[in-house]
Amino acid sequence: MRYLMLLWPHANARYQAETGRLAASELRLMLDRVAPAAEILPAAELGLGMPCLGIETPEALPEAAVAALRGHSLLYGLFRQAEGGALLPVCGRAEPCLGADLPAVLKYKGKTNEMFLMLLVNAALYSSDFWDAPPPLTLLDPMCGRATSLFVAANLGWNAVGADVDRADLKEAEKYFKRYLEYHRLKHATGRESRTLKKGKAAEVCRFDFAGAPERFRAGQTLRLSLANLDASRVDEAFGKRAFHLVACDLPYGVRHDAQLPQGAKGRNWLEALLAQALPAWREVLKPGGAVAVSFNAQTFKPDRLRAMMADAGLTPLQGGPYDGFSHWVEQAITRDVAVGRKPV
Repeated sequence: MRYLMLLWPHANARYQAETGRLAASELRLMLDRVAPAAEILPAAELGLGMPCLGIETPEALPEAAVAALRGHSLLYGLFRQAEGGALLPVCGRAEPCLGADLPAVLKYKGKTNEMFLMLLVNAALYSSDFWDAPPPLTLLDPMCGRATSLFVAANLGWNAVGADVDRADLKEAEKYFKRYLEYHRLKHATGRESRTLKKGKAAEVCRFDFAGAPERFRAGQTLRLSLANLDASRVDEAFGKRAFHLVACDLPYGVRHDAQLPQGAKGRNWLEALLAQALPAWREVLKPGGAVAVSFNAQTFKPDRLRAMMADAGLTPLQGGPYDGFSHWVEQAITRDVAVGRKPV
């Protein structure tokens, strides 16, 4: 049986050329979990002249597989090909918990596309043991910036925690999310707390408890989004061990992070120095069977080096197959790639 997955179009022609390969790698990760016998056919073999992928299966995709594919970052629509070539609609994108516009509305220089962040989240999810766990999962972004990744997680019906050293970015994210909830009349409550760190330090945390429907909020069936003014290497001190199912982080591509570098770091790659401190902390906060997905600029940080650092931190780096298909052009100075590490059970 053949299915056609129509891909979401992208305004940037150069990036559009990369989407087929990125979508195929993400799709392969999903199918390996939900339909291992399925084969992927590239657009060139389908001859339709549109951005799409084919899925060839020995039998109809089960409901669980269709439900998973609805969360694919680049899915526009899934169709089943009938005899004679007619395309019968199967499903569209999954309904967001809050609103499809939530991760898209806030614009700022250096923002990472929300669809790519969904791919990054899926890379962690389908590399973990929690890909079929009932929601809500809990996601950490230890360098969350203005929290686009957290908004992606909120739309999945998950709890999300973001940490960042830039107080201004966190304030902007907090202000935007509060306005969004109020504008859409979504029931919510806000609060503040302080997380104690080592050496007498503390991290300020702003939290939102919310629900997509009033009856859920009244019944206490709420989700939580938290923003912590905290260095990425100290998340274990603030949140403790085994607090998160997944970690997803889009590393800075060229703007110096404000974290305190260790002694002797002068002259080294500053991001490498930061990750040497941070990766062990990220491992600590992960539940066994959880996964870390990191996107980075492969022109300045070599993939093999990052995977070696993951291994040194006690994570199992995943390579081969779809994991080797995430490298793609962003702009002249940036070739983005994704590295995934899994915490052993």
